[in-house]
Amino acid sequence: MIKTIATAAVLAGTVLFAAGTAPVKTQDSVQKKAKIHYGRILEKKEVMGYDYLLVEENGAKRWIAIAKAPVEVGDTIGYDTRTIMKHFQSKSLGRVFDEIVFANDVYLPTKHKAPSSMKAMFAKDIKVAEETIQTKDFREKPFYTVEEVHRYRRQLAGREVRIKAKVYKVSKQIMKRDWVHLGDGTGSEKKLTDDIVFTTPKANVKAGDSVIAKAKIVVDKDFGYGYFYPVMGEKATFKKQ
Repeated sequence: MIKTIATAAVLAGTVLFAAGTAPVKTQDSVQKKAKIHYGRILEKKEVMGYDYLLVEENGAKRWIAIAKAPVEVGDTIGYDTRTIMKHFQSKSLGRVFDEIVFANDVYLPTKHKAPSSMKAMFAKDIKVAEETIQTKDFREKPFYTVEEVHRYRRQLAGREVRIKAKVYKVSKQIMKRDWVHLGDGTGSEKKLTDDIVFTTPKANVKAGDSVIAKAKIVVDKDFGYGYFYPVMGEKATFKKQ
């Protein structure tokens, strides 16, 4: 999952310089305060596990480099601009970038595909009905697993729940809140049910902490720009174990 923001859905990773590339003037590196920008991808070049993307934001264009991700031309992504390289030479691409952003925090859109036929639409309705049947075993508990929060999200919507989990990642002050990614070994990575995002104005935890997390569950949270979360927690509090 963010895999989030969410479900969003969101991806975040540390970008290292790819083999075969080297900055001409490392002294021109600029560290900027983390702020998330959103841009539409105009061009994509793949280089040894990394993506070089030409993005446009409010008419302005810039190149950014991210760890290889499932993005295509036309997608809108979020990225930070803490690390900017001037006069960066890529030997693999055979060019020098006047300026390029090496993004550490990258947020990918969740892509929703429209049904291709009436048959697909009926199949979707059947799947929803099956999920409804599967959740008939729902019962209130003092603690839920991450997988259960995903599975029972409709029943838990609007309720305050607690989970025992480990902090996978903390993204600070995006949209005036901290985003805490949690997992407990349950769920499926393929189905994106193995972790969940809880947000809070200011988190007192870090990656690796084992916590009891409490939050109000919300479903179908859409932040725009394609960042959609089927389920997440808001106004969270954390108690370290």
